Amino acid sequence: MTEGSVQTLLARSFALLAREQPQAHERILMPLAGLAVALRIDAEHFTAAFTSTQAHLRAVDGQESITVGTSRRTILAVLDDRRTLTEAVLSNAVEVVGPLELLLRAHEGLIRYVHGAVRCAGFPSLLHQLRLTCADDARAQHSRERKADARG
Repeated sequence: MTEGSVQTLLARSFALLAREQPQAHERILMPLAGLAVALRIDAEHFTAAFTSTQAHLRAVDGQESITVGTSRRTILAVLDDRRTLTEAVLSNAVEVVGPLELLLRAHEGLIRYVHGAVRCAGFPSLLHQLRLTCADDARAQHSRERKADARG
């Protein structure tokens, strides 16, 4: 995991929730216990697996019950209220696959995660780091496009 990766930021967010909002952390894990969610966020692929006491991140191993694919830009658009999660799913900016019962549990866990996150003093820093990774990606993409144009 690199410092600016979504996987690193998510791991730090779970640790932050456990430390700053332990009751919220416990509530988050209730509907998620036993789930493993394969996440594809841009080029990153990893799994968030949950027990009744912790969330941990690991490599994808094919045993996941839900898969979610999206981009950091879409995550920020939802967090910044420029698009709703429903709009993102319906437009395929967020792709979610899994049995309905498990998707409902994951959605409840996500709602509880957001409710806990807004109460953590450390979350603005994590959000700022996510924004920086998006800006870095945009600069890198622009640089690749300029080089391709120069060769063209």
